[in-house]
Amino acid sequence: MGFNLLNKKRFTTVIITTMILAIIASMLLSLPVSAAGGGGPAGGPSAEASEESEFDPVLSEAKPEVAEVQANNQPNRIITTINGDSSGEMGFSWYTTDHFEDSKVWVSKTGEFDDAIEFDAEAKEVTSSYGERDENGNYIFGEVEEDSEGEPVEDENGDPVINGYYTDAQAHGDEWMSGDYGHIELTDVTEYSYKAKATDLEPDTTYHYKVGSESGEVSESGQFKTSGEKGEPFKFVHYTDTQNAFWNENVRNEAAYGADTLKQALETAEDADFTLHTGDVVEVAEVEDEWVDLYEQSRPYFMQTAMAVAPGNHDEYALEYGDDPLTEKFNEHANVPVTNEAVSGGSYYSFDYNGVHFVTLNTNDNKKSEDNPDEKAIGEEQMEWIKEDVKKARENGAEWIVLNYHKPLYSKSYHSLQDEDVQKVREELTALIDDLDIDLALQGHDHVISRTHSLTHVPTDENFSNAEVEDVETHVGENGVEYMEQPDGTVYVLPNTGGTKEYDDVYSKGLEHLHEVRPDLDWMTQGDLDHYNSLFGFGGQPQETDAFEESHSNNRDSSTQNFAVYEVDGGEMTVRMYQISGDLESGEERTVELIDEFGISKDAEDGDAQEDDEAA
Repeated sequence: MGFNLLNKKRFTTVIITTMILAIIASMLLSLPVSAAGGGGPAGGPSAEASEESEFDPVLSEAKPEVAEVQANNQPNRIITTINGDSSGEMGFSWYTTDHFEDSKVWVSKTGEFDDAIEFDAEAKEVTSSYGERDENGNYIFGEVEEDSEGEPVEDENGDPVINGYYTDAQAHGDEWMSGDYGHIELTDVTEYSYKAKATDLEPDTTYHYKVGSESGEVSESGQFKTSGEKGEPFKFVHYTDTQNAFWNENVRNEAAYGADTLKQALETAEDADFTLHTGDVVEVAEVEDEWVDLYEQSRPYFMQTAMAVAPGNHDEYALEYGDDPLTEKFNEHANVPVTNEAVSGGSYYSFDYNGVHFVTLNTNDNKKSEDNPDEKAIGEEQMEWIKEDVKKARENGAEWIVLNYHKPLYSKSYHSLQDEDVQKVREELTALIDDLDIDLALQGHDHVISRTHSLTHVPTDENFSNAEVEDVETHVGENGVEYMEQPDGTVYVLPNTGGTKEYDDVYSKGLEHLHEVRPDLDWMTQGDLDHYNSLFGFGGQPQETDAFEESHSNNRDSSTQNFAVYEVDGGEMTVRMYQISGDLESGEERTVELIDEFGISKDAEDGDAQEDDEAA
């Protein structure tokens, strides 16, 4: 999750012209460069080449000419988001370079748009920062001079001294993949972010839509489905941490994996009503190229489904590590509700779908303020809102409460027990989750797959984890799934990642390994480790790599992604987690495998009936 400080300063470089042309020529044969600062997905050097040599670019003394960011007035970065009453409202957002005052969304039941209802859009002028590229769409980087201690040498103005320039046409190797990419400058471009909201729609109805303007251009048709009556069956998809890195866009495109993960999830679920993403949409929020790449690669699938998105920590990150976060970027790119006018790297909100109440938290609410003097992941105002929101939902008859947020309380990798802002709120939040009888907590941030047993709260003075496993009766349904019967506790789910960066299941490799790769967890004893592992019903790291032998993190090179599908039918919820395998760059077939399933039943008669069947 961290950044190399040397990688974050805004400078640039290039390679010798003849080498650029030779290497780029092969890349451009298969992959186009897209508009608005976005390079297309690129097949970089082979894995064998990466392993054979370290990245040691040939430098050019002169910086290559920087190409202008091309205008793009075709509506782009389109996303449809649940915003308000999901039975009759839906939110939309998109971008253009120029301002079109007559921008709107057209919504149609037939898909012919002769029955279209129009809803006006509100435009906001924004500043988008694009990485400098050459005329071929390759990013320009600068190699910074270092002193004998390996520290960057600065000139009289405090700027790093540049030895020479190169582009990502030469890029390869593990260090590059992990983020040791040199320095890049950004170009600021004025663009317009549009928000529109459709209202007074019919429940339980599939709608078609287009966005754009009559004076400009109009998008292709997308679709979404409004929610129905309480208790009606429905299905949703959950994936997380697509988190594509700009420096790998032309090397090993990570956005392509995020897009394919959603594609595979929607195909597997077949008729999912919406998709839930638990944060870290991109790697560096300040670099607009990442938003463009992810949204445009995912465009065919974003336009098949309504989205509910939680903000992740990377969704507010600046290019230079340590710079102030860009707290507005998430909400510029997603038309989600803003509760209490609180925008801080995202926002928190809730919605109902067929009687199930979904509560989206903002774990970026960790800036020091009067509301949050201790810089907890969740401030006091948000915490109070959670209490009131869930209590109101219960009063309105919600049988299921699903919490979704980015930073995990329980996972199979280190963040769950190490993030300081989470530890500060851990006891209070787990106690509240227990008190409010939350059924499921859907998480992200740790790039591992994990699912706990039903957990109930215990105070910190009894156990560091604030959890113990609830003793719950179970039965096996006719579908072969084991269902927990009326649990009082909460199941915490994390479906690994939709991207290429993986963390290791550090808690399953023994105490010595844990202390070696995560020294901040050296307080854990064998008893602590055994207890924490006992909280999980399923989990681990599906990727096989030598990188985990001495580290918790890989090199952003995984071809294994995961997602979950949730089916709700009255008093029964079934959760299935799937694994996708296959390398996109080499053209391997992507396969999908069911790897875990469980259920929760709130209908006592289910268990009684199962016992009667077994007795008979």
